[in-house]
Amino acid sequence: MTGQVMLGNGQIRTLASPGKRLGARIIDVVIMWVAMIVIGAVGIGGGVAVGSTGSDVGAGLALGALFMTMVTLVLLAIAYEVTLTALKGQTIGKMAVGIHVARADNGELPGWGKSIMRWILPGLMALIPLVGWIGSVLTYVSLTWDDRRQGWHDKAAATVVVT
Repeated sequence: MTGQVMLGNGQIRTLASPGKRLGARIIDVVIMWVAMIVIGAVGIGGGVAVGSTGSDVGAGLALGALFMTMVTLVLLAIAYEVTLTALKGQTIGKMAVGIHVARADNGELPGWGKSIMRWILPGLMALIPLVGWIGSVLTYVSLTWDDRRQGWHDKAAATVVVT
């Protein structure tokens, strides 16, 4: 690994180190967990309160509250990761450590399609029963043995993470 990459337009950029990428991911995970705990507590707490009436209607409302909480959490993850990456090339974690996502062909912002691909690949891997979490972790860890420091999600989206 040289620590640098030549983009499709001939521009040379410095690759983000695996340590910086890990630091950014940890910050992003902490932010998302805090948001999930708050939203989950409100959504599930409200569902439990409604469902505690013991009636079938209460149970249905509680299940609906749980479903809406899950939908809200997925939308929050999309809004955080995909939107920030598409519009700024950085999540808050990446901003904190001074790295950003760029298109491998021209160094510009990834845009919506590439940002969705980067987000959805680890998520789809995680959906595989029993072993999906291993695939999701490998998606991120794969950048450590790649000469362009691209994880599988970077390769799928044709992006690089640079300083």
